Amino acid sequence: MELNEQITEPYSIRIAGIGGQGNILMGITLAKALSNERKWVVQTQSYSAQVRGGISYSDVLFSNYPIDYPKTQYYDIIYVMHQRALETFKGILRVNGILVVDESFISNIPKIIFTVTRKVVSLPITSLAKEKFNVPVVANMIGLGILAKITGWLKPDSVKEAMKEQVKREFHELNEKAIDFGYSLVSKKFRVRDERLRFVGRGFE
Repeated sequence: MELNEQITEPYSIRIAGIGGQGNILMGITLAKALSNERKWVVQTQSYSAQVRGGISYSDVLFSNYPIDYPKTQYYDIIYVMHQRALETFKGILRVNGILVVDESFISNIPKIIFTVTRKVVSLPITSLAKEKFNVPVVANMIGLGILAKITGWLKPDSVKEAMKEQVKREFHELNEKAIDFGYSLVSKKFRVRDERLRFVGRGFE
């Protein structure tokens, strides 16, 4: 049964980890890149757990139209950097949404995820950052490259320009390489529909 009701709510992304992993910078950079692409964007973040080891997150909502409410109950994409964050936010991924996990700090994806979606990208992102660039701090920029590729929302150059507004000049080249590396890590693109319809009894795409 289909309810013929179009949803015009914005796309939603939650980037979650623990303090010190760079998820806040990742969210700010993503929001800026989308804004530069002339999208309407709302970006919020949780600082209450910003101490190292505490869960922190950044939310990005964007649309081609003005956003009338800056919050959402479920997320189209959840990008998770740590097991504790995944356990905390596993219940807010939208049906057929996209989950991206950093295997470097996540050893177990809860079974409930696979009852919600099959769109799961699991890579040892921080470990790859250490291996490729000798530093873990660029894992967030690798993640932005991954998000740009799997969604098709942004080109790497758009992400790079946004990054340059947030990062000191001496680190621009390193972060540009990290974005390109993330973009190259995945080949598959997942469809996030432009026009979402509310369905009853809908299965996986």
